Amino acid sequence: MIKVVAGVIKKDAQYFIARRASHKDQPGKWEFPGGKIETAESPEMALERELYEEFKIRTQTGKYLIQSICDYSDFQIQLLAYESKYLSGEFELSDHDKIAWVELQEMDRFDMNKADYPIIEFLKNRSQK
Repeated sequence: MIKVVAGVIKKDAQYFIARRASHKDQPGKWEFPGGKIETAESPEMALERELYEEFKIRTQTGKYLIQSICDYSDFQIQLLAYESKYLSGEFELSDHDKIAWVELQEMDRFDMNKADYPIIEFLKNRSQK
């Protein structure tokens, strides 16, 4: 099982999502971005590193939100989602070809990566409390 992290970055009432580029696994799928946790790296460190590598932005990892286990045909991932605070940097794209700021009720219009659906449900449930 591959351990990965995802950052849930919120600005006002909108969440940051990105579409995977054609040269990546799951091309064209939208996701809460992040990436693999490397050896001897905490999930928080991995998330901050990945967001910098993929978008050239500095972030601060906050509260752990939810875990999603997803079985793809040739691999399985354990996705750990964390609140993530944008600190600085201009967004540059390398592993993604589009970014968007989206309200929760608009997420259904996007072809999201299946590992991200439990995160969306968690956020919707939390917003109703």
